[in-house]
Amino acid sequence: MDRVKAFVGFSAVAGVLAPIFLIDWGEFGALPQTSRLGLIVMILFGIAAERLRVSMVVGDSGKSNSTNSVAYLPLLATVLLFGPGAAVLFLLIAHVVGDFLIWKKKTIKGVFNVSQHVLSGCLAGVAFYLTGGSAAAIHGLTMDVPSGAGAVSFSWVPLLTFGIVYLGVNHAMVSQVLALATGTRFLTVWQQVVGKGGSNLFYDVLVAPVAIAIALMGMHLGVWGLVMAGLPLLAIRNAHLGQFRLQQANQDLLNALVKAIETRDPYTSGHSLRVANLARLVAEGLGLSRKLIEEVEQSALLHDIGKIDARYTEILGKPSKLTPEEREMIESHVTRGVELLETMSSVSASVIKNVLHHHERWDGRGYPMRLAGQDIPLGARIINVCDAVDAMLSDRPYRKALSLETVREELETYAGIQFDPAVARVLIGSEVLEQHSIEARGRRIVPKPPPEIETPPAARPYRAKPSSVAS
Repeated sequence: MDRVKAFVGFSAVAGVLAPIFLIDWGEFGALPQTSRLGLIVMILFGIAAERLRVSMVVGDSGKSNSTNSVAYLPLLATVLLFGPGAAVLFLLIAHVVGDFLIWKKKTIKGVFNVSQHVLSGCLAGVAFYLTGGSAAAIHGLTMDVPSGAGAVSFSWVPLLTFGIVYLGVNHAMVSQVLALATGTRFLTVWQQVVGKGGSNLFYDVLVAPVAIAIALMGMHLGVWGLVMAGLPLLAIRNAHLGQFRLQQANQDLLNALVKAIETRDPYTSGHSLRVANLARLVAEGLGLSRKLIEEVEQSALLHDIGKIDARYTEILGKPSKLTPEEREMIESHVTRGVELLETMSSVSASVIKNVLHHHERWDGRGYPMRLAGQDIPLGARIINVCDAVDAMLSDRPYRKALSLETVREELETYAGIQFDPAVARVLIGSEVLEQHSIEARGRRIVPKPPPEIETPPAARPYRAKPSSVAS
């Protein structure tokens, strides 16, 4: 925690010095009076975006939250219209009001958030200047221009450079403070924040045309044009809210279904959640994209959903070996699960395939379709190994949990027979098995998370607000 406080202190000092030495405030002082009124409108949009930001459930089976707002869009428009100095002022006021007055965050959280946004804006402003960018208002191209003036054009390079540098510095600072707080490697956290191959940065940059549209409305319609620009921003915010509510409802339903299964059998209590957590770690170890990791995790959570059918209750609790008829019946849980999931529009076809095939074997002797090798969906191969590992490390009606040494031997023996060798190697060559063994035996010790820091957001198709330390 001392290292976190030291980094927050460094960020605060940098956030104070950067506007003094990196920003050309002379350009800001040259803004016409009507342009300053337009800047006030944009700052009010930024404050409103902070007040109306939407929480999104991400990571670890939906247990963690991050926040989305549309403040990034008026920020880009502010750069185009009024320059980097105005953008830094936008960030300072919007985040001071949002963090301290609206959400009343703890001092260390608020100071870090404000500082890292201001520093990110200053460095992005320098990049904006270096690539030839300048404020349209300085050249008389905005606010006082009649609606017929259509000769104004924007250069994409300075705008995109500003956005990339701003988001990159922002994500880097958040990744660093999270890495210090959790004891995780910076690169590991960085990959979670920016997504595989920088996909999050790419998606954020894609919203630049919306910012240009806002700027053009201000240039041709004046201050009232900027006011009208709030309507599409509100529509985007409402889309986020609708996505969040649907996501939350779906997650609650899936969790309820999983709990309903596991209440039937105390021996498998928590099994699906443990398999989902283990599958996520394995998927990360294989270097899969954030989208595929989330898909695998959801598939693992739902892999036994078919067992909710009452016909399996007696078999699941049977302490002795199953008869051929009972084994045939229990194997039908995968097709029963698919039938159930196909009625849920929120569950993707890939997740359903993973659930259907999670009992296939690498050698083709599994069920229900006797697929082999690479013909088995990768998510199903991951679940197959994780399901077996959790079963071996857990007490069951017919035996006690196996030792870690025995589980490793089983993985090595059956890699290339029952298990995908690449998936098995991820578990054999890591410390994940040790932690999972503790969890499966119900003795997991979870370190208390730092109160100031939240799990970084996962990749998603659209995130208008860059990273910040959430409340």
